Amino acid sequence: MVVPEDRYHSKWNSIVNVMKNSNLKISRIAQAGSRARRDHRPDSDMDVIFAVARNPNKREFYPKLMKLLNDNFPEDKVFPGSNYNVVHINLKKGGIFDLVLLTEGVFDKEHGADVAYRRDNL
Repeated sequence: MVVPEDRYHSKWNSIVNVMKNSNLKISRIAQAGSRARRDHRPDSDMDVIFAVARNPNKREFYPKLMKLLNDNFPEDKVFPGSNYNVVHINLKKGGIFDLVLLTEGVFDKEHGADVAYRRDNL
């Protein structure tokens, strides 16, 4: 199924709003991958790269993130990746998002110029 770009853009905005308005202390969010570069195939997913203030323990952080996403996107399939760095969201109406956690230092080095949301001093 080919997902319209406006659906990806709309869901991107929803995910960013949920994450930045949560109590999870999200400090940075950026789009990455082929959709961000505008050289994607119709079936490409969208990568959401983010960092959390003070780099919390991933085993404690990810259950909270999963609950937040499941509570806010109940019609979509939210499930963990193969490690504690990735969460996948498969949209009910088509489309796939991969949320990838990086440390603040790695985020700034790899995605500092692409940041869509930044909040320091959390």
